[in-house]
Amino acid sequence: MELKNRFEDERYLLISVFWDGTQFIYLRDKVQKTESLGIPSKPLDVETFWKKHKENKEYCLPCELLLYFEKKVMVAENSVVEWGITLERLEKFREFIEKNN
Repeated sequence: MELKNRFEDERYLLISVFWDGTQFIYLRDKVQKTESLGIPSKPLDVETFWKKHKENKEYCLPCELLLYFEKKVMVAENSVVEWGITLERLEKFREFIEKNN
């Protein structure tokens, strides 16, 4: 995995990596206690989404970002949705985050 971008504040952790030649985007919402890992349908510059989030407190980062994911896995407290990406891949991504924290 090759880390491209990492942004974090009190609410979100947003990471973009290239993994096996594919862009993956990870988003953790610390308040809602959710996680998402997705493959966008086209290359995305996550810095643009982060800037919108920082400039406008009413902006819903996950609402817009998740619209671009062709494949994704999403985790909430007791729920998992696998849509083209498995929970196992998310777990490997978590290990990467821990090692590169």
